[in-house]
Amino acid sequence: MSANKIAYNILSNNAALTALISTRLNPVRIPQESAFPAVSYNLISQVPNPTKSGHSRTEFARVQVNAYGTSLSSAQAVASAIRTAFEAVTLPGTFNGIKCQTLEYDGENQTADDTAAFAGLYQISQDYLINFTR
Repeated sequence: MSANKIAYNILSNNAALTALISTRLNPVRIPQESAFPAVSYNLISQVPNPTKSGHSRTEFARVQVNAYGTSLSSAQAVASAIRTAFEAVTLPGTFNGIKCQTLEYDGENQTADDTAAFAGLYQISQDYLINFTR
């Protein structure tokens, strides 16, 4: 959950992103009847950094951040703002009280949900690898 706290802190404090989505930044899913564009984020995996001297003090996490829009251009604008927000941070840094050593972009996927509302939604999912101290 620490990686989600890091992601939320970075995204919610980025003025360019919040200008596009307001406060529509949600863990795991977008609430029903939400306005768009919107963003969700979720933890995909989290593994300890192996050590021979005891319990792991650092962990590696994969966090997926999803940009949603009612048009492809809207979803692309939000996805671009998300990536810029992550690239703008100074590392190592402390976010929401959690020390983050590295944060790397790890790819993107575009999909559409034609069953959402009457017009459907465009979704761009981006993966980020985060290394942080527990």
